[in-house]
Amino acid sequence: MGYSNKQEVILAIANALSEGNPAGPGVLMPITSIGQSITDTLPESQIYQYIRWADMNIDAALSDIYMIPLKRVNLGTFSLAMDVTAGDTYILVQDNTRFIEDDVILIRNTITSQEVTVLEMPDQYRINLTGPVTNSYLSVDATVEKIGYPDPIPKVSARLAAAHIFDKHFAAQVEGNQSDFGKLLRTWAYNDLNQVLAGTILLKVPDATMYTGRRFYNAALDDAYGTRAEAGKEWFKTT
Repeated sequence: MGYSNKQEVILAIANALSEGNPAGPGVLMPITSIGQSITDTLPESQIYQYIRWADMNIDAALSDIYMIPLKRVNLGTFSLAMDVTAGDTYILVQDNTRFIEDDVILIRNTITSQEVTVLEMPDQYRINLTGPVTNSYLSVDATVEKIGYPDPIPKVSARLAAAHIFDKHFAAQVEGNQSDFGKLLRTWAYNDLNQVLAGTILLKVPDATMYTGRRFYNAALDDAYGTRAEAGKEWFKTT
């Protein structure tokens, strides 16, 4: 699984690219139908390839400080708003605004647990799942955990992958130039990485063994060293 998913890459792409449908003017078409033409689409295999390339850049940048590839962590724990019965294909939570499509969530109680994937969210409470829940869970003793890579890594991965899409399918068709929006996406992504390298952002990791660089490690004094990168200053060149 990549640091970002297809849905996060789609959200990073400019919304204007989703407007128009050759088969029906004025009707929205999937945003991954690049070029607004039925014959000019972006297959999922290419999206995942761009995600892999983005993840390679992230791993290379962070390998001096963190063990790579990074591991998934708990990004938040939420309460069930209703009991879940085995066979259900949805759950209800108090607030689902922290989730998006394709997110992995863990339903657990003191006895058992199950990982499920988000299909869609028709309202602010309901989360439809891609498959059925295999066990029953009571709302009084079960929790829902969002499982993913530490922030802001998914956002960085999605923006770098989207930048590859813009360069490949738009500007690269015109004298091989990079797209301006692709450059902007890279700038945003590398600004986030700069803050991680500078120590301004400390990634959430499962345990101390995920660090490869330390001044020292003490239960009372937990500190990661910073590189030459400075928050707010350019470290990666985007042009």
